[in-house]
Amino acid sequence: MFKKLKPGESEDDVLRMAEEFNKERAKNPDFQPAAAFVRVDRAPKKSMFAQRREQAKLGRILSAEKEKTGEETSGKSEETPEIPQKPQPSFNRVLMDEIQENILGDFKGTKLKACPMGSVMGDLVERSAKPKKATAVQQSPDSSKPLSIFARQMLGLKANPNISESTSKTAQTSQSSIVEDESLAKEIHEENLGILNRMSEQEILAEREKLLATLDPSLVALLAKKRAPREKSLQEPKIIEIAAPPKAPVSCLPASNPAVELLQQSDEGQWLNFNRVEEHKLAWMRDIPAQMKQLKPGQQFDARFDWKGVLLPHTLQDQGSSKAPDDRELYLHGEEAERPGYTLQELFRLARSTVLQQRISAFGSIAGILSIYNQGFYDQVLTLPISKMFFLLRFGLDDNAPAQLEVVGRALAALLYNETDEVLLDHVHDNAYSHWQPLLQVLSNSADQEKAEGDPTSLAFLQRYMRLLTGSQAVRADVEEDEAESRTSMDDFQLAETDLVDCLLRTNILQRIKFILSSVRPDNSTVESCLKVLIRIARSSLKVARQLASESHLLEVLLTSFLPASSDNASTQFYGRPQVLLLKLLRVLVCQHLDIARNLARGVLINRLQQYLFLEDTKARMVRVQIEALRILRCLLLLGLVDREVFRQFLPALRRLLDWHHNHCVLNEVGGSGLVRQHAAALIACLVAAGEGGVCDLEGQKLVVEPLNNCCCKWLHSATRSERIKDFSQMTLLSGALYAVSWFSRHGYLGPSAFQPLLRNILPKFVQSPGFVACVQELTLGSVLLRRPIDRRHVHAALPNLGAVLMHDCGPQLIVSESYPVHLLSNLWALLAAPQEAGSGPLFAALMQPPVLEPLAEYLRQLGERLNRVLATNFFARAELRFVHQLLTTDGLETYLKRPQLLQLVYNYLCCLSTANATQMKSIFERFIFNRDYVELDEKSLKLLEQSCLEMVYPHIIADNSEPSLSLCYTQAPILPADWPFFQMRLILSNYLQNVQQRPAAIYSENQVVRMTLTFVRQLEKQGLQIVSPLEKLMYLMIAFMGPDSQFLAEDLHALLKEHLQDFNRQQADHSFDFDAELVDKARFEPLYYLFVEHFEAASYGDELFSALVLVPLAQKYDNKWRRRLWSEHVQALRFLNCDESLLMGGLSAYLEPVEEEPSLVKLYGDALERQLVRPGSIAYRIAQHHFNHSQAVHKTKVF
Repeated sequence: MFKKLKPGESEDDVLRMAEEFNKERAKNPDFQPAAAFVRVDRAPKKSMFAQRREQAKLGRILSAEKEKTGEETSGKSEETPEIPQKPQPSFNRVLMDEIQENILGDFKGTKLKACPMGSVMGDLVERSAKPKKATAVQQSPDSSKPLSIFARQMLGLKANPNISESTSKTAQTSQSSIVEDESLAKEIHEENLGILNRMSEQEILAEREKLLATLDPSLVALLAKKRAPREKSLQEPKIIEIAAPPKAPVSCLPASNPAVELLQQSDEGQWLNFNRVEEHKLAWMRDIPAQMKQLKPGQQFDARFDWKGVLLPHTLQDQGSSKAPDDRELYLHGEEAERPGYTLQELFRLARSTVLQQRISAFGSIAGILSIYNQGFYDQVLTLPISKMFFLLRFGLDDNAPAQLEVVGRALAALLYNETDEVLLDHVHDNAYSHWQPLLQVLSNSADQEKAEGDPTSLAFLQRYMRLLTGSQAVRADVEEDEAESRTSMDDFQLAETDLVDCLLRTNILQRIKFILSSVRPDNSTVESCLKVLIRIARSSLKVARQLASESHLLEVLLTSFLPASSDNASTQFYGRPQVLLLKLLRVLVCQHLDIARNLARGVLINRLQQYLFLEDTKARMVRVQIEALRILRCLLLLGLVDREVFRQFLPALRRLLDWHHNHCVLNEVGGSGLVRQHAAALIACLVAAGEGGVCDLEGQKLVVEPLNNCCCKWLHSATRSERIKDFSQMTLLSGALYAVSWFSRHGYLGPSAFQPLLRNILPKFVQSPGFVACVQELTLGSVLLRRPIDRRHVHAALPNLGAVLMHDCGPQLIVSESYPVHLLSNLWALLAAPQEAGSGPLFAALMQPPVLEPLAEYLRQLGERLNRVLATNFFARAELRFVHQLLTTDGLETYLKRPQLLQLVYNYLCCLSTANATQMKSIFERFIFNRDYVELDEKSLKLLEQSCLEMVYPHIIADNSEPSLSLCYTQAPILPADWPFFQMRLILSNYLQNVQQRPAAIYSENQVVRMTLTFVRQLEKQGLQIVSPLEKLMYLMIAFMGPDSQFLAEDLHALLKEHLQDFNRQQADHSFDFDAELVDKARFEPLYYLFVEHFEAASYGDELFSALVLVPLAQKYDNKWRRRLWSEHVQALRFLNCDESLLMGGLSAYLEPVEEEPSLVKLYGDALERQLVRPGSIAYRIAQHHFNHSQAVHKTKVF
């Protein structure tokens, strides 16, 4: 009796039991296994229609056989009692047959196997001590099908050589289905054997032939076919001993495959019947090749990312030495198996999987990719299909599974909500004049077009006409497609490539967010992600902000769920608790426009702000809530939406917070919290806004000025003892304190008397402290205007950002460092504007010391040399531009700068100012440009210069105060172009174009405009300023001759033009112009030149200065297309073309050498000479004569 395997027994026990079984079987031939398994081949699959048709047919056959079987069994002996079976309805049988068929399939087209186990394993034959009557013929597997190792072993056991002849005979008789009595069958069998034993071999063969002759040949063939397998199985058996399986043929596997070592253990008998190695099934165990194909420099390859969105290196050598090669991850892809990670295509495929966990993993990786991308680490490294990723995320957001909503929301927020921009905006917000919010609208030309269609003397109008000359005159069209209509006709993908937020709104994102927050109600980070998306939508434009503010149902859900009166009974992490991001969203909406702010203030907003500020909760979460509440209150105060009665309700809370900060807020890093300092700075900015809004009356100022003075004295005294101010929150707190002291001392009811100790004692000591001197010395290093890195505001044009991250050669950098001192210095300089009797005398004396002024003077010199005009338009550079204006208007600082350095600085600074700085621009013009101490012009020219400059500035001053809003465009486009001194020359060109198109003439005198412009430019160039490039200056000199009145013929103006032309020729004698260069907002040279030639033909009067400018592109070192066109299409102008050799750029030799080799051009020279189209002795005649006579390009019959 063999025992079954028990838990814990190993393969050695299996082998031992197999050996015991073989020994027992060798001793006893009748020994059989307790059970045998027979494999039944699966029939080919059939269609559902065929299966049901056969099922209906089979059901009728089975019912007939069942009736027949019932009749036969009723007549049998009672040795085999009938097992009663409960009759089942026919539809149950049909249903079970269909289920069985769907699971297992139809075997050989029959449905006789009702038991699923029988269909799979065949008949189960049990060995019994007493021989039993065989009830069915055991099915044998088809020999044509390949057998498994186990099936072959079972067949070998059945063919045991020790089976006796009697046993086999008994088995043969037992298999008879004709004679049912076992004893009778045995008797008949023995009688047959006796007869056969008495017959000779010849008699047996004769009887066999006689029997075969009486049978049907087809029946004989059928019996022989069935007999063949049985005879094969009953051959003389050989004793087969089960030995250890042969050694697996592992030679086909590489030695590095771990399966080789395992397969070699088969010699020890540890593996059963592993005599065939299936290489393709063991391929997954092979080692990753240590060496991969090396990339060539500049060769591109598919980027692969890990689950966190980190870009993985291409080669193993690129990985850090801290990570062993065996610790690599993510080799679960098909292509490039030697490289870890997933491509974007594979992540997209996983994101569409039916398995939730795979979708979550893919979306999580995409979220990491977008987060790193917004930080600038993937710039100039790889190109991401942002639009395609956006659509994938938007589709993923339509799933209501909370786990998927969380990760998809995080990815969508990482795409739209630039975390770096928002964090930097929040840190800068509490400084003076930093409450403005950016509008992240995709820039278009619609606004410039509206301006251009208005005032014909505006800069936009002139730039539009300059752009008209960038192409052919024939393609000019005044019909321009409306941008709104154009976007309506775009499909989704085109709109996503143009404006991603507009495309997001087209997908009904507001309604989807409302459904998620109100119906799905996920208690996870999905709430924060939705709020971040709404913040980015609110920043898009005023139109979109109005659309968001008009979603009353969405706002009701937000205010009810995330802006509660109290969070004591909140049982979840997000719902029923005040959310900082919701308060930030409301602040962005408030700053967009006065109307939106007024509608929000009518609700529960002011009451909630009051409740939050009165809470005495010092946890970090509530501190952040109070910071946002103070910022919203500041914006409402600046917009005038909080009156004195309402502000009096906030005064007790503000006074309590001031007292708390006086006792607990520490300036130094040790024992101080940056979040607490940020809270204090927001509180001070709110108090100053109350004063600026006029709601903090005398009683209110008496209540807050004293504790405010105590706080400022404490923090400034602590900063005086500090060697260095390192943290940005410290800078912000000190800046806010100086901002409050400056405003309340100048405009407060109590005046400077409330801050006398601070102004006369503490501030001068602070200015002389090592910490402040270190701040001034770091100004040049941390300046935004002096940085060289690449601006990345338009890294994806359809989704602009604020540019808080700059691309440097060493990697991404923040545009504002932690020790950025501009806000502190700006508020300190604002104190100098107070009158001397106010107590600022000691402070002024301390600031005018060399340790402070010398670093500032070096900073100004650096600005004059290398001011970055691109970064000057950045939103975060506004504070530094304001500080530069304060320095330029400080008396005495100009003594540290030479006059050329000062004029270069003023010129560069004016080229950076935007509409928000229009007032500063006006003051700089009046202080430096319209001052005869710096620019020497006659009275008329100076008056005309002042008038033309102020005409450029005044419209922007009006536009700056047109909208009651606290929002600005994210990029501050400068008002003046880089060539603004030539502004009046653009008027001449504009008037020339208008006259061509039947427009009115200019209102300015041509003589005055040209004289003023050339004299002013010469004054600036003498100081070392290079205003325009040589090609641009050549174009402006040409424009000076295109006036409607031909004033260039006047004697005084002609002398001035000749002097300028000679200076220009002398400076650019060796310069080669690129006449095909593209100039920003200017005409291309080619169309302007041919207009100039046409004007020469009409109104030059043979002027030599005019002729010299026409000849400039005809020099031999330039492309012959200029010469061919002039000598073919404008040959009539050559009759009047002549000038002195001294006026030619490079002299006459530049037009004669080398000799022309173009045959068509030489023929044009000869034709002009033959037809006498040029005057003999003129410059044109000498050029044509020289090239025609000396050229070998054509065959000549005559020389001239």
